Amino acid sequence: MFLKNNLRMWHISCLTTLPPDPDAGGSAGLAPGARNPGRGPATAPRLPLWRRARRRFYWLLVLAVAGVAELLPVGIGRASGVRLARMALRVRGRERRLAEANLALALPDLEPAARVSLLAASADAAGRNLFDTLAAGRLLARPGSVADLPDADGRGLVDVVAAEQAAGRGVVVLSGHLGCWELHGAWLARELAARGCGPLHAVAGTVRNPAVDRWLTRRREGLGLRLLRREDGAGPVLECLRAGGVVAILVDQNTGVDSVPVPFLGRPAPTPTGPARLAVAARATVVVTALARRDDGSGHDVWHAPAWRADAAAPRDGQVVACLRWVNGRLEERIRRNPAEWVWYHRRWESLQETTAAAENTRT
Repeated sequence: MFLKNNLRMWHISCLTTLPPDPDAGGSAGLAPGARNPGRGPATAPRLPLWRRARRRFYWLLVLAVAGVAELLPVGIGRASGVRLARMALRVRGRERRLAEANLALALPDLEPAARVSLLAASADAAGRNLFDTLAAGRLLARPGSVADLPDADGRGLVDVVAAEQAAGRGVVVLSGHLGCWELHGAWLARELAARGCGPLHAVAGTVRNPAVDRWLTRRREGLGLRLLRREDGAGPVLECLRAGGVVAILVDQNTGVDSVPVPFLGRPAPTPTGPARLAVAARATVVVTALARRDDGSGHDVWHAPAWRADAAAPRDGQVVACLRWVNGRLEERIRRNPAEWVWYHRRWESLQETTAAAENTRT
């Protein structure tokens, strides 16, 4: 949202992946057992000077923003993030129109004025989450900054993961761009390590600005995450799950990987099949989770849904679809509870033109 699309800086999460590069030849769909073909090293063409200069500018800008965020008090930092997001909402017309169309499609019962207010609240939340992403290490050092909410059985997310591992099962932790997902991943990595259940493996794509990608990698690893590159295919993920490991993936965006249409916020949405296929193949447990900011601003709460496990006697393809329906349903419940916390600036359903046209038809 905040920088140009080709940098894709709103994919800075430790749990997310980038849309595939059509020229990369990688196995973006994470099909079980798939790996990149052995092509051998290739020499990348030298970029034009203006593109190299632009990449360096963005890298320096990222370093500057991150450095300032480390120094600002939390209240001032979040307020600065809100101002930046409001400015982005005004100047980034393409993303604003897409968000407006998505809101009209997903929440057609809202009055137009209410959707405008919701979009403004979503931008404010994105600004706060931007700061919390950059200050994740500092926020986690505060006692009580993140609480692991108990489920109906009195267990928090970390308790569930620990129990599944003790039973010899790997765990797929699925979430979405809901709340501060970067902070969510850093917190979970820390808590799993403290319980002896780590490390937390996170599927991540590669930012096409190499300097920014290196910075992000160092940052994520410094927060305790072990990255599994999407370009390496599904093999490392499957091996991790079969060994009883924990893998985290964001699954609420349409990133062009192998997908099937599954209901999401009232409309069929392309939903990646890879995580579900891997869970079924590895007989791993699936846990859907999300991070929510407390109403009083004092910190964040971690919620999780009941664990899902495939029926080993049922057809595999049917279990994959059942898993996807389960995941989308649980994420939808959380988004409807607080829609301002979700990122509405993504082509979740269709192309921008089709989405906008469909949204216009909902306005009467």
